[in-house]
This record gives sequence, structure tokens and C-alpha cells, in this order.
Amino acid sequence: NRTQEAVATAGASLGGDIASAKNHLLAEHNATQAAVAAAHADAAEGLSAAKSDLLAEHNRTQEAVATAGASLGGDIASAKNHLLAEHNATQAAVAAAKSDLMALYDESQAVVATAGASLGENLASAKNLLLAEHNATQAAVA
Repeated sequence: NRTQEAVATAGASLGGDIASAKNHLLAEHNATQAAVAAAHADAAEGLSAAKSDLLAEHNRTQEAVATAGASLGGDIASAKNHLLAEHNATQAAVAAAKSDLMALYDESQAVVATAGASLGENLASAKNLLLAEHNATQAAVA
């Protein structure tokens, strides 16, 4: 009876120790599960914040690129307009110079024609004078 009682007491004590260990392990398991869930929630929140930050940075970069592109496009358009204006001014200057050269050419042609006509008249006059002198000499000889 005493052995049976000792076995029963030891068994009850052992059963209590096992139940206590089981409860302790269950509590540890639940605490670990809660810590993992909290860490998971923190990581998800951190990832979400990082994603938001990256998206905001991406949008700022896109805006900066668009602004720089628009500015560059404006600079290119301005340079194109400036070059076009320079080209048009050069074309006008070339046309004016060509017109001046044509006027000088026409004027020199008129001077040459006048000089040629005057020279022709002078030659005809000299020929007539020589012919008259010749005839007078012929008459005197005769």
C-alpha cells in the first residue's frame, strides 16, 4: 500500500511536472508565434513604407527628367529659331550684295557701251577727216 501510494504520489507529481512543462512550452510557442506575427507585420509595414518612399523618389525623378527634357527642348527650339534667323539674315545680305553687284555690272556695261559708241564716232570722224585730206591732196596733185 505504501509503495502504491508512493507510486501514485510520484506519478501525480510527475504528471504535474509534465503538465507544467507542457503549459510552459505552449506558452513559449504562443509567445514565439506572436513575436513572429509582430515581426512579420513590422516587416510588411517597413516594406510598404520603403515601397512608398521608392515610388515617391521615382515620381520625383520622372518629374525632374520631364522638366529637364522640356528645358532642353526649349533650348533646342530657341537655338533652332536663332539659327533660322541668322540664316534668313545671311540670305537677305547675299541677295542685297547680288543686287548691288548686278547694278554695278549693268552700270559698267552702260559705260562700256557709251565709250564704244564715242570711240566709233571718233574713228568715223577721223576717217572722214583723213578722207577729206586725201581728197584735197589728190586735188592738189592733179
